[in-house]
Amino acid sequence: MEWAARYEERVGGRARDCAIRGPMDELLTVATFPDVAEAELAKERLESEGIRAFVLDAQAGGVMPYLAQSGGVRVQVAHEDAVRAREVLGT
Repeated sequence: MEWAARYEERVGGRARDCAIRGPMDELLTVATFPDVAEAELAKERLESEGIRAFVLDAQAGGVMPYLAQSGGVRVQVAHEDAVRAREVLGT
């Protein structure tokens, strides 16, 4: 916990608020697919256009396919890339 105390000093006592938040908080789902393969293809398409993308729920879909079917496999991008990503994917 030493790092938290040092971080708190640097940010003026707000370490708890900042330490919990991370880059994943800024991601938006731009598409949902029924299986991992389609989601991975969409991710590759986005990355070929220079948009960093993430596939979520892929492990659940591979190990327990019924979980992926319940909500699908999501492709997410940064908030600022969402409009362009949807255009690329046609969603």
